[in-house]
Amino acid sequence: MHTLRELPCTSLFFRLPMAPRWAFCCLVLLCVADAAAQLPNPEQIPYPWKTDTAKHTSAFADLHIAAEKDAIRTLDFPSFIAKDHPQNTYYEYEPAIVIQFGNEARAYPLSVLTLFELANDSIGGKQVMVTFCPMCHAALVYNRTLKTPAGEKTFTFGVSGLLLHNDMVMYDHQTETWWEQLMGSGIAGDYSGKTLRMLPALLISVKDFFDRYPEGKILSPDALNTYIKTHRHRPYHHLEHSGPLSGKYYLPEKTDPRLPPQEHVLDIRLEGHDRIYPFHALAKAQVVNETVGETPIVIFYHQETVTVLDKDDLSKSKRVGSATVFESKLNGVSYSFHKAGDYFIDDRTKSMWDITGLCREGQLKGQQLTLVPHSHHFAFAYLAFYPDAEIYGVQSSPKKKIKE
Repeated sequence: MHTLRELPCTSLFFRLPMAPRWAFCCLVLLCVADAAAQLPNPEQIPYPWKTDTAKHTSAFADLHIAAEKDAIRTLDFPSFIAKDHPQNTYYEYEPAIVIQFGNEARAYPLSVLTLFELANDSIGGKQVMVTFCPMCHAALVYNRTLKTPAGEKTFTFGVSGLLLHNDMVMYDHQTETWWEQLMGSGIAGDYSGKTLRMLPALLISVKDFFDRYPEGKILSPDALNTYIKTHRHRPYHHLEHSGPLSGKYYLPEKTDPRLPPQEHVLDIRLEGHDRIYPFHALAKAQVVNETVGETPIVIFYHQETVTVLDKDDLSKSKRVGSATVFESKLNGVSYSFHKAGDYFIDDRTKSMWDITGLCREGQLKGQQLTLVPHSHHFAFAYLAFYPDAEIYGVQSSPKKKIKE
């Protein structure tokens, strides 16, 4: 929260008689105390926040304090290595968040992001925040620069220790506004109600990254290697191999009977349409050609990518696959696609495309499909925030609580 000398109309405040000043101060303190009292905090974790909780969009009762502020340290402006670097020991089919701006392409493996959950970085002139909430398998990239009436403001972020519907809540160091990861929205503080801009990114295997960007760079695994030497298991290693997900990891009352809570889903929010694609349906189809709103899209699917939430040895982890989304209209011409081996063939020119939307062979060689912003989650997480989302391949039905 602002100190008194930072509050608006400061000069007016100090002209007030003493009694109104005390009343105002008491009101401010009551707002802080009220927020702290309403936040579920079963472990009695200290409440150190200076956040202006008088401004908020989410009910405090829906949040809960799961860990101390900054208990999970972030990865800030990390170092990267090339494909042929001796330290590049990543499993070729482990998943990585991939971003490309200008002439730079970088991969952020989820095996590292399970340790940090958030990376503040810059690439190709863009100020970015790369995020991964392991409990929700929510992998998203945001622009750290926000347009405001006072001009552009660039933030750095930390992990708050708060959860909303069991998804990570971040905070910015500049104002301590709380930001919800899956929505990218400010939920309490100076920027409550504002939304960070989601940036286009891919969640693909390390192999697919280097196939597409042979000169690209991948996160240095130093921190991961240090962690593995001193810990028995990778964080959240059990979430996808120990049977049904425990109710402590999600909110049973917010689940949807149309999908299992732990189903991997791809989401698209486009032209007012909110749609998710279960991975079991994508694995069956391999390619989805359809139109969302007025935009023709194509979804490509590869089955080789593993989860980082299963075995410590990722080469033995189960394969959940990876999926990417692109506009299927190029230079005014619409295309449809089908799968052929590890690649995708357009039905008009028979050119061959890869999972990153690049044409590798044929008449359109070198052409790049436009990436549609999308992200990858567990079904329970996405549907807790967007319960009315359409589900591809699933008939709509009344939403009822799934029994644990």
